[in-house]
Amino acid sequence: MPEGGAVPEIALLTQIAGTANDLERAKLALNDSRATVLRATRVRHDGGGQPIALEEMILPQRHFFGLDGNGYAAADIFELAQRQGLKLGRATERVSTIPATADIAKYLRIAAGTEVLKLDRVTETVDGVPFEWRVTFARMTN
Repeated sequence: MPEGGAVPEIALLTQIAGTANDLERAKLALNDSRATVLRATRVRHDGGGQPIALEEMILPQRHFFGLDGNGYAAADIFELAQRQGLKLGRATERVSTIPATADIAKYLRIAAGTEVLKLDRVTETVDGVPFEWRVTFARMTN
């Protein structure tokens, strides 16, 4: 827990639903060219209000119909899976470092070009069906 008992927070930046693009269909194994996804962009802050990560989350809408407007964006994947009756299987994550773009830098309050950790993760059900694709850009600590 952060110093002083402060609780980390998540700030929702954007939240939209739309037709999946080619990359989203590939990552989430969506065969229908008209498949829709829920997209959210959010910033995680530490207990002191400092931004520590920018997250882009994409969920295939076929698994998440009926979610309220804000319900999915603030929840963690375990909570979402439970709410929707999905059983978590495995997650595959690639980790790399990249220079922060201007957008990433703005939200993390760092200089553009500063190295950030990039976490690219796909989470699947126990049956091997992808139901979340999340890309996180995190500040690196010294």
